[in-house]
Amino acid sequence: MKELDFTGKVFVVTGAASGIGRSCAEQLLGSGAMVIGIDLEKGDLAYDTYNHYMASITDEETIRKITDDVIYNYGKIDGLVNAAGIWGNSKPFFDTETSEWERIISVNLTGTYIVSKFVANAMIPNKSGKIVNISCLRSKIFRNNMTDYAASKGAVVALTSAMALDLAPYNIRVNAVAPGFIYTGMTKRSFDNEEIRKQSETLIPEGRLGQPEDISKVVLFLLSDLSDYINGTNVFADGGYHIQK
Repeated sequence: MKELDFTGKVFVVTGAASGIGRSCAEQLLGSGAMVIGIDLEKGDLAYDTYNHYMASITDEETIRKITDDVIYNYGKIDGLVNAAGIWGNSKPFFDTETSEWERIISVNLTGTYIVSKFVANAMIPNKSGKIVNISCLRSKIFRNNMTDYAASKGAVVALTSAMALDLAPYNIRVNAVAPGFIYTGMTKRSFDNEEIRKQSETLIPEGRLGQPEDISKVVLFLLSDLSDYINGTNVFADGGYHIQK
């Protein structure tokens, strides 16, 4: 099978400055795509075909303007990767302040909704597009002290299926990828602890932590023509962790 070729296509990637989002952006750029990154942090991808916006995905007016800019400059959006997200507060729900809860939901769920809404409206006239949301294995397999994060990612899975139904008449497909234990800047603090890393690896049939590239490869498949008959699905990319639970 040939390498995926996205030459001439335009993609928006949130969370593009680091971790899974950065890996998705870099893989797309390496496959010939034009990529527009959105992140609170400055992007460092040095490609002529990469433009970066420092913005919050929860700022509706800014996201509207960015989407308008992309359409003005490139005429279309072929795909969206919603990879921006934040970690939970790591405490029981009964000790979580409402403001802390709302912060997690605002970024992980509402931010995904906001970006998707404007990008979908840009895709609809062309009756074509792919949207991939990043969920998490914690959308299905739970542990204590993660209520806010699990709820936000579980809601992203539900949002994905509902969006897929709304957009199916316009030939726009929406899927999610649920990463397992992935070594990123967000998880580095935990997995740099040798005891935690080894304990985590014993839970994974593959026997290793995942890397951002393990997720971005799945995302690129879902953005490609090879996935045209997949819609509304949450794909687990966790080294088999979920099948033994």
